[in-house]
Amino acid sequence: GNHQLYHFQVWDKPHELAIWGRGNYQIKQVIDYLQKIITCEAKIFGGLPYERYVFILHLSHDLYGGLEHKNSCSLIYDRLGFRAKEKYERFMQLLAHEFFHLWNVKRIRPRELQSFDYDQENYTASLWFCEGITSYYDLLIPFQAGIYDARSYLHNLSQQITRYLTTPGRHVQPLSESSFDAWIKLYRQDANSGNSQISYYLKGEMVSLLLDLLIRSLHHNQLSFDDVMRKMWQEFGKEEIGYTPEQLKEVIETVAGTDLTDFFNRYIHGLDELPFNQYLEPFGLKLVEELETEPYLGVRIKTEHGQEIIKFVEMGSPAYTAGINAGDELLAIDGIKVGKNQLSERLKDYQPNDTINITVFHQDELRNYSITLAPQH
Repeated sequence: GNHQLYHFQVWDKPHELAIWGRGNYQIKQVIDYLQKIITCEAKIFGGLPYERYVFILHLSHDLYGGLEHKNSCSLIYDRLGFRAKEKYERFMQLLAHEFFHLWNVKRIRPRELQSFDYDQENYTASLWFCEGITSYYDLLIPFQAGIYDARSYLHNLSQQITRYLTTPGRHVQPLSESSFDAWIKLYRQDANSGNSQISYYLKGEMVSLLLDLLIRSLHHNQLSFDDVMRKMWQEFGKEEIGYTPEQLKEVIETVAGTDLTDFFNRYIHGLDELPFNQYLEPFGLKLVEELETEPYLGVRIKTEHGQEIIKFVEMGSPAYTAGINAGDELLAIDGIKVGKNQLSERLKDYQPNDTINITVFHQDELRNYSITLAPQH
């Protein structure tokens, strides 16, 4: 192939970075950060469980994703995403996430995934641990590795918390059900998914944060979720013995030193709102709401082929109550054309309880809606 191949060592083991495509990365910095991430994660688990590891990076335009393998990972990233600070941090989180999977998922895995049946779906209620824990660590590892500071970590964490708290489906779908329904829901999104579902990646990350804070609080910061991961590695990962949901809960309880039945029933199997400030307070942190300057309409818009398409209408929002549908093409507010990049600014011209007229195409039918805006919530 026409890729660039770079070799480096970590803990006396060979690693390779294969890059397809051009980009604005600085290879010395990328490899330096990779070495820090690998070292940080290896310290958690006490070593590297392979003889050679390969990072396969495909650079393209405005794409993002990754797939873990046992001794390698495949990554897709924006070729020009290595200069802006937030984009570069996101790349570090992608690296940390997929590399963490070589322990969590590829070796530490639920019993349902111990052996694969490639002829049908493999259902498990534990994906919140497989992906949620990994998502929690992908923010934490670059901070622990010294790639970004505490302010950047808390900023990234606050963005994830905001995503969670602005997803109405958290009130509808429990976390364990989200895990189990991955095959029929998470990867088969529709226009109403945000109202009826919650990602086990996202809520799993939030629950992982609370569990880590709980363990640290109970043990004066001498124990953390790192100790849970080490115990899971020793009991299940090294020998690749699949764990049950009951065994997973027991390991977390053993490290925490307390019964977590109520916690699991409320936040993993139930729909109780996550009490962030209760768990943040012992560490001098507090979740504070940032009030938006524009009133609340309740739609998300995406430009497609020059058209402003409403992709999501939040349940109970002014737009939802008025009858606007996902898939409608937004044309105008009060008779003046509006697009995605203008919507937020246009709404700032109004106040909560103001009534506006929105014009859309519903399929091929021109429709007008009178909508009373609400305060941000």
